[in-house]
Amino acid sequence: MKYDILEYRLAKSIFFLFLIIGLMCIAIESVNAHRVNLFAWVEGNKVFVESKFSSSRRVNKGKIVVTDPDGNELVTGTTDENGEFSFEIPKKAELKIVLIAGTGHRAEWTIPASEIEMPGTSEKAPPEKGIPVKGIIIGVGFILGLTAVTAYIRKRKKNNIIQ
Repeated sequence: MKYDILEYRLAKSIFFLFLIIGLMCIAIESVNAHRVNLFAWVEGNKVFVESKFSSSRRVNKGKIVVTDPDGNELVTGTTDENGEFSFEIPKKAELKIVLIAGTGHRAEWTIPASEIEMPGTSEKAPPEKGIPVKGIIIGVGFILGLTAVTAYIRKRKKNNIIQ
């Protein structure tokens, strides 16, 4: 018995569709052209700020502006070549730290007043990590691609046994 040419073409088409989708997911670069990461933590009576671009390059000479909840400017300064800046706590209130790194690069961090009142620790706060959407999409694409390959191979074996 000959295999059905339409079923063969369908399995082959599904295989190549998932292969192309998988390759496209690998090639997709994340669109973080203007993303700047800003981290701030309290140690004793000082606030330490660390900043970097999405490419892990440090922000050099980025402008830092610290304001209180009313919008009053408390501290200004610039980051060093390592993307770091530190300052003494100007008052016991919520502090909003804004980094302006030029050409649309901007980031904000808020330190709550409760964190300022607590004694500082000697450890840096770990950076927050988001959901790796790109990795999830690639993983699902590979799973679907492997499923299509398995279906294709099973169909070929079944057709070869019947012949």
